[in-house]
Amino acid sequence: MNDFELFELKENYINHIIDGMDVDSLAQIVHDLLVDEYEKMSEDEIIEEIKFVYDEDTLINLIPEAKELDC
Repeated sequence: MNDFELFELKENYINHIIDGMDVDSLAQIVHDLLVDEYEKMSEDEIIEEIKFVYDEDTLINLIPEAKELDC
């Protein structure tokens, strides 16, 4: 099998797995993958990403201390 054929096999297998999943299973996989990625980030890195992707208001709303004050 050459590299392209192996790539196609992997793509076909991934699509087969996804096709057999319900929405809850897909959401759980996305959650687990994101947790794995964000665990590698420092506080500064995650703060900068949140501000870049969303905005500072979103960052403030996501900070645990800020949520406790809203209750």
